[in-house]
Amino acid sequence: MNLKCVVIDDEQHAIEVLTDHIAEMPGLTVFKTFTSPVQALTEISIEDEIDLLFMDIDMPGINGLELAKNIREKAKYLIFTTAHPDYALQAFDVQSDQYLLKPISFAKFALGIDRILKKESNNNSKVTAKEADQVAALYIKGDHKYAFSNIAIDEILYIKALQNYIQIITKSEIHTTYLTLKEIEKALESHPFIRVNKSNIVAKSAIKKVDGNIIRLVNNEMIQIGEGYKEAFFAYVQSSLLKSNRNH
Repeated sequence: MNLKCVVIDDEQHAIEVLTDHIAEMPGLTVFKTFTSPVQALTEISIEDEIDLLFMDIDMPGINGLELAKNIREKAKYLIFTTAHPDYALQAFDVQSDQYLLKPISFAKFALGIDRILKKESNNNSKVTAKEADQVAALYIKGDHKYAFSNIAIDEILYIKALQNYIQIITKSEIHTTYLTLKEIEKALESHPFIRVNKSNIVAKSAIKKVDGNIIRLVNNEMIQIGEGYKEAFFAYVQSSLLKSNRNH
């Protein structure tokens, strides 16, 4: 986790206190600081992808509450840092996530930000789980415009290149689709598959036995390891090989 932080406060000393606290917290980095709320208004953009926006309230020109109404959507989380407890209700109206009262000790800062970090960590876990779910299966085109097949990745034994097509051989059926081996290899790069020759990608879990240059799969089909693929294949086998530490 590396969350980008922006600090807006008309007092340089207050900025320094916060940037020191940010530097002490793992996962946070200072992106920009502003002593002028007007400059912050004109320079902060949604493309900056700011995660945490720390903002004083009592500032000349534009106060923090007014500024927040204009730039709140440009940051994921808004944290007000102020010496005035009486703005808390208004801060809630502009969707602030934390309200830290000055002077802000590191302990106070860490406790407040830890809640945000935990929330962010949970959000990332949900996204990762969702992404994993999305790539656990592949949709491939069938034999007409609106025909598609959904293939569970852990059902695939191997993939074979034909002339302009590929065949995906699963535990129960064979699918043919208009793709190249390179395209399917890229789609599966985060999954346990290995290219064994010019025409075949094999699921590592489908390998039952290796005998010289011949791979026997769990469905008893045999595939030859290509000359240019031997080194990478046997490096994979060696990395997974159980070895004894006993002296012979």
